[in-house]
Amino acid sequence: MNSNYAGIASDMKKIGDIEGFKVYLFSGIPEYAKLKTDEFVLENTPAGCWAQDMWGVVKGSLLTCEDSKKSEILKKVFNLVSNSVQTRVRDRINLKQIGDYVNTMSGLPCVKDGEKLKIELTDGVLIDKKVYDADIKANKSIYKDLCRRSHIKGGNYFLTKGENGQDELLIGSNELKKFKLDELKEMFQTTRVHVIPQADYHLDLFIRPLKDKKVLLADDEMMLKTLNRGFNKVRDLMDEMPEEEKGKLTDALCELDVVKERFKNLLKMNPYSNIKEVEQALVEAGYEPIKVPARIFDLEKDYNPAGSKVYLRPLHNYINANVHINDKGELIYITNNSVMDAELGLTDEIQKLTGFSLKKAFWDAVKPHVDKVYFVAGRNNSVQKTLLREYLGGIHCTAAEIPLE
Repeated sequence: MNSNYAGIASDMKKIGDIEGFKVYLFSGIPEYAKLKTDEFVLENTPAGCWAQDMWGVVKGSLLTCEDSKKSEILKKVFNLVSNSVQTRVRDRINLKQIGDYVNTMSGLPCVKDGEKLKIELTDGVLIDKKVYDADIKANKSIYKDLCRRSHIKGGNYFLTKGENGQDELLIGSNELKKFKLDELKEMFQTTRVHVIPQADYHLDLFIRPLKDKKVLLADDEMMLKTLNRGFNKVRDLMDEMPEEEKGKLTDALCELDVVKERFKNLLKMNPYSNIKEVEQALVEAGYEPIKVPARIFDLEKDYNPAGSKVYLRPLHNYINANVHINDKGELIYITNNSVMDAELGLTDEIQKLTGFSLKKAFWDAVKPHVDKVYFVAGRNNSVQKTLLREYLGGIHCTAAEIPLE
């Protein structure tokens, strides 16, 4: 993990202590970063907390968003080498040369030349600071774009085990804009590549493989039916109540009505692939999709971290999760906590009286397929309120899984 923002790494470590996996946390500034399993210091900002999208471990090689001190530490600690396909692509697009230029030019001394601020280059030449700043900004942008073009973020692929333990790759269709199928097969060392339609900008926001080729699928129509069922349960309970007690159900009934109607309209306007297309692709690839009510989102049109003009802002997401099989052979599911039930006005009393909540609906759908579910909240429910809603990523995005070969 790359950060202990809101205590999420500490929470993951507590689960790991129970279920038998280790959590490593980068500590210190990147130049002197170390991996630790025992010191989990809180950070005040979510910036830089992503790990799954930064690094991927594939057959003893490291896929990395950019060559950095942290990437070198990961390779050393876990005895990894650079991924040969990624290295070849980066050599082809001259990534190292641009990176070296940015590193060499960054941080040069600023001096005053009369009334103007200038930058002193390594050979003593002075250039106007505005020209320097513009050049550094432009080249950093080019460098970051080339890094994106030569990397597949961990949120947009899953490596699964097929028949006879053979590795299979589930990969988001957007990645075919960057890599050919043959390159993907070589990069992930598998002959079985299954392209999945993008029902969001990353796969880990709408599917989660389990084992034995079973895949949880966030079925939006199922979520809509779940919201409608919750509305009906609250309405039926209100009809049975004495007039003087009906008021305490009004908020829940109104909120459920607003959210389900808005979600119904959003599904009609959603520009991403339909979940039915994802289901069909999984079936054709030989997987068993397991439909679960796992996500609610808003449709946004603005600049965003995902880099697209239109994107889905997660309000509630149980599909973005880490999966682990413990020493007892139990399947452990670790996902984001949600406060959506509270926001819908579903108090503990109403949940008890109706037997309904979004958390219960998800658990009822998933419990035949997993043994334990952990919901990671973070301090003040920061996982949902900040990471998901503002930064468009959850607990799976914060933890780079290192598979045991």
